[in-house]
Amino acid sequence: MGRLIDDMLMLSGSDSSHLSIQKTEVELDTLLLSAYEKFEPLAQKKSISINIALPDELVPPCCCDKERLEQVLSILLDNALCYTPEGGRIRLSLTVSSEKFMLRISDSGIGIPDSEKQAVFDRFYRCDKSHKDKEHFGLGLCIAREIVNLHRGKIWVEDAAGGGTCFVIVLNGACH
Repeated sequence: MGRLIDDMLMLSGSDSSHLSIQKTEVELDTLLLSAYEKFEPLAQKKSISINIALPDELVPPCCCDKERLEQVLSILLDNALCYTPEGGRIRLSLTVSSEKFMLRISDSGIGIPDSEKQAVFDRFYRCDKSHKDKEHFGLGLCIAREIVNLHRGKIWVEDAAGGGTCFVIVLNGACH
């Protein structure tokens, strides 16, 4: 219940323009590695393989709010773990081009029908109505979208290669 209240307060803040971000220079490859390391034991516990793909070349810093982006990654990884069956896989990746950073979190889970891809970002929306756990209230993706929007970025969902779901985040945050 505490998590639900925190989520509602955060969304209330974004509605009234009180939600703020504190941009600093952030190494997104390091941020993604930290998220990987945080969720890898949980994935292992569920017999889900998790891997990460980072650019071979040096990744320039991104001007963004580190804590808020950690929150977005946690939301997406938590969902991926929740909706990916035992023996499935999760993949994190980062690509950089033309001062744009693209983060992808894909899984081999149940997927999201095309008709529901936009709705998953709505408050209280739950694609899998039979999923009755008490930890997910249908607010996480709404919060993730609000945070990405505050960064003037984009977030969307698409089908993952081979089945499942892929959430894509694009940030225009190169520091000069």
